Amino acid sequence: MSATALDDLLSVETLTGLVRRFSDQSDNRSCTHLFATRARPILPPGISVAWEQIEFSRHMAPISSLDSPHREARRLGRSKKSSVMATVKLYKDLPAPHLFLNRAPGEDTSDAEAILSAELEDMANLIANAKEFLACGALLGRIEVSPQTVPGSELSFQVDWQVPTHQTSADWGNPKTPIRSKQVRELKRVYKDQSGLRAASLIADAGVEGHLVENEQITKFSAQAVPYQLLQNAPLQGTAPQWEGMGGLSWRFTDGTYKPEGGNVTRYWPEDEAVILPGDARLSQVLGWAEGKVFAPAGPMFAGAAAAAGLVRELRGTYAYAELCTNPIGIRVYAGWHGLPVVLNPNAVLRVRVRPPSTTP
Repeated sequence: MSATALDDLLSVETLTGLVRRFSDQSDNRSCTHLFATRARPILPPGISVAWEQIEFSRHMAPISSLDSPHREARRLGRSKKSSVMATVKLYKDLPAPHLFLNRAPGEDTSDAEAILSAELEDMANLIANAKEFLACGALLGRIEVSPQTVPGSELSFQVDWQVPTHQTSADWGNPKTPIRSKQVRELKRVYKDQSGLRAASLIADAGVEGHLVENEQITKFSAQAVPYQLLQNAPLQGTAPQWEGMGGLSWRFTDGTYKPEGGNVTRYWPEDEAVILPGDARLSQVLGWAEGKVFAPAGPMFAGAAAAAGLVRELRGTYAYAELCTNPIGIRVYAGWHGLPVVLNPNAVLRVRVRPPSTTP
């Protein structure tokens, strides 16, 4: 039995739960939230993940007479793909004076639990940033991990899905472009022709949202829609209530940036680009969320060799644990994630550019 509240906080269950909760930031990491909540769960048995890309038939079944034989329908088109999974592993050393003598964030007194929780939240933010980078890359059709794209990485790999692309017929940066009445309708038709599914969701960066704000046609529409949605107390959950339902689409926005230590803000979601997806009920046929096996201590760190196997516990995806440091005395906290977002049906993902390339700053 744990002796203090701090002991409870340092348990594997509590630390792992906190990392999961702190990492779930759907308001500005909507791509990760989409995969984690709507994609098909994939549980790889080893260190890599394998999946099958599926191509559904698009034609109609022929009409026959009552006494004619059945017609053969071809099996689903399948192609096998595999990849290593991304592994994020971090630790922090928290000396005893930092935990027990420093003031807790926003407090006038020391509070070791609050300090530990804040430090863990900071680690979870770093992990969440890496997961959003991977999720955005998957939706855009290519994950590329290298020391150049993810500073400090020791592993390099890439996964290509070759999702279809489309250039809008008009510049969304022009305030007079009829985005709601014509452009959204055009995108829905292109998506339907390509995938055979109904377009239901659009994910974009803040630049696209800026074009919506400046658009004259949408300004008139928003003036009527926003008061109603405010009265309904519409939740965010990665969506913007002022645009929700506009043109029959659910509009989500992602930050799509990170700031390296000592560097400038770096953008990994291309400016003026969006991704169109089907409705939530169809997403498990389109997206996959692989989370691999990870391991954490299951008991005291010192025991006989015969009991060693029982001191390691298996988890999925996210983990966190702590151990005692002795020089100087303190706590070392470990946290990480092992997994990969994947696209099961690339034809059901449409990457859209809303401005001509020459007009993007």
